[in-house]
Amino acid sequence: MKAAIVLQDLETLDFSRLETHFEECLRDLSFDDAGELDVILMDEFESSAYLDTILGKLYSSAREVFLNKGLYLTSINVLFGKCAVSSLDLDWLYVPKESLKKHFNHRNYKVFEQPVIQGYSYSGENYLADVNKYKVSALGGTFDHIHDGHKILLSVAAFLTSSKLIIGITDEELLLKKKYKEFLEPFDKRADNVKRFLSLLKPALTAQIVPIKDVCGPTGTVPDIECLVVSRETISGGEFVNKTRLAKGLSKLDISVVNVLGGNEEDGWKEKLSSTELRKILMDVKNRS
Repeated sequence: MKAAIVLQDLETLDFSRLETHFEECLRDLSFDDAGELDVILMDEFESSAYLDTILGKLYSSAREVFLNKGLYLTSINVLFGKCAVSSLDLDWLYVPKESLKKHFNHRNYKVFEQPVIQGYSYSGENYLADVNKYKVSALGGTFDHIHDGHKILLSVAAFLTSSKLIIGITDEELLLKKKYKEFLEPFDKRADNVKRFLSLLKPALTAQIVPIKDVCGPTGTVPDIECLVVSRETISGGEFVNKTRLAKGLSKLDISVVNVLGGNEEDGWKEKLSSTELRKILMDVKNRS
């Protein structure tokens, strides 16, 4: 089952009441862990910081509903900008206005009343505009069982990048000591998941996948990279990359920091969303079967 919920006018959206509509979607449709929910944002964004804030709220809200139903692995994609909405293969579409259905050319749809508040809540006007600021950007990670945190990181990186995004994906030889390693996805599967998400999000962007075989990966050697996108918990890694580049006579990278989804810095991000936790869930499911 694949469905999409369309949202617009985010500045007046009441995020505190949005879970009701995600729950309505679950009631109407037969979702399972093989299902997929797309949240499509019709607003235009100018700031990566504002986008990061919105993505965190939307992914958290939708995931909370799915977790309450025991749907730990159901895929959620928040899409925006010039995403490939016309090519989405949907079973059902939820739109806040009848007129919006023409963008999707889909006959199975339902109009819902988008929850709004009086006045403005999350205005992007006070954020620095940086859309497509860099021609070439980079980020890295394991991207095992691609999850909401990965997707926010990829989304912000794609938003900042006009031409090419270099994605370093940890090679299997560096993952030998990972917990629940038997449930770790192979490199090709992880790479395909990243490429598929980026093709939905920003089809015109060139996505170059590079295996990471050392600490820096491509960011330590590729001169064309202008920006490195990291999560808040891996800022030190970005600092190490810049020290390495300067030692090699390469230019220093701008570091763009994305918030961590779940958890707190004070406790070492113990409650953050992680691939390790997803592999543990898969192990528990296997043991119960």
